[in-house]
Amino acid sequence: MRPQKLLYPFALIYGAVAALRRWTYRCGLRKAYQAPIPTIGVGNLSVGGTGKTPHVEYLIRLLSNQCKIATLSRGYKRKTKGFVLANDIDPLQLSAEMIGDEPLQFFTKFPHIKVAVDKNRKEGIQQLLQRFPDLQCIILDDCYQHLQVKPDLSVLITEYQKPYAKDYPLPSGRLREFRSAARYADIVIVSKCPENLTEQQRAEMTGLLKLQDYQHLFFTAMHYGELTALNECGKKQQITSQTEAVVLTAIAHPNPMIKYLSEKFNIIHHYRFPDHHYFSADEIDEIQKTFFSEKNQNRILVTTEKDSMRLTHNNFIKQLDTIPLFSQPIEPYFLFQEKNLFFPLLFAMIKK
Repeated sequence: MRPQKLLYPFALIYGAVAALRRWTYRCGLRKAYQAPIPTIGVGNLSVGGTGKTPHVEYLIRLLSNQCKIATLSRGYKRKTKGFVLANDIDPLQLSAEMIGDEPLQFFTKFPHIKVAVDKNRKEGIQQLLQRFPDLQCIILDDCYQHLQVKPDLSVLITEYQKPYAKDYPLPSGRLREFRSAARYADIVIVSKCPENLTEQQRAEMTGLLKLQDYQHLFFTAMHYGELTALNECGKKQQITSQTEAVVLTAIAHPNPMIKYLSEKFNIIHHYRFPDHHYFSADEIDEIQKTFFSEKNQNRILVTTEKDSMRLTHNNFIKQLDTIPLFSQPIEPYFLFQEKNLFFPLLFAMIKK
């Protein structure tokens, strides 16, 4: 990935500022808070598209069977302030505007855990512990640059096709800080790998990342599950090999999902918006026009799970009630049978 040369001086300044901020915590000029219970921080160096959210869900599935857990996120692009607990809100009233689309996705899929948002992670942790003193672990979502809190275990995720080792800081590249900041992670996961990743490719990526001896490296690929119907029209729709699809995405890197769906359906149009985009009524109208451009009874609208949080939890679901609406589930899985190493490592590190 080549830098945009004209912007590279600004990237150096951006990276230097981030490095200086991190240094103030490393040398003790600023003190980071450490919670009295185990915390796991999950994040990335890039501005998006690494598959962080599915990996957080993976941790939720793994840990919620073992202990009482909560997730704490910033709640990106929400319209509320301060600490908000999803569990306090009527599920029929809950929306992405209140807590952000990713936390809403966590709560929708895992209503048995506590899901909170707070821009100030320290205060968020303290609020959770005050209200739920029996909590045993907190997953800190997207916290790699939130240095006010020091997690017991730091998990850094990078995408196989766009690893941080080949990228540059903003605005020349997509990194939030210099690639050297990766050395502060305990675990690095290379995500979205080819399912048939070879040992040679594994070795090449390992050499590229140049991790420290104390760091652990894992490789994951993505499994696409069966489509989930999001409305009554979708539940009645028969999907066949002749089904056509209109696809709606507002994520950083939709191409892998588009590739997967194109192998199953004839995609007649892909509406692509920026990551975390809030859809407008005009945009939904345009999608409806495209969908009904021909009287085809074997056509569906497919979106991502994250994007569905901004569609189904507001009035847009009423606009789309005549369209078979589906979300595409996605879940990571470890390659090279490495989950047998990841499980015990995870539990050992958070129990230190």
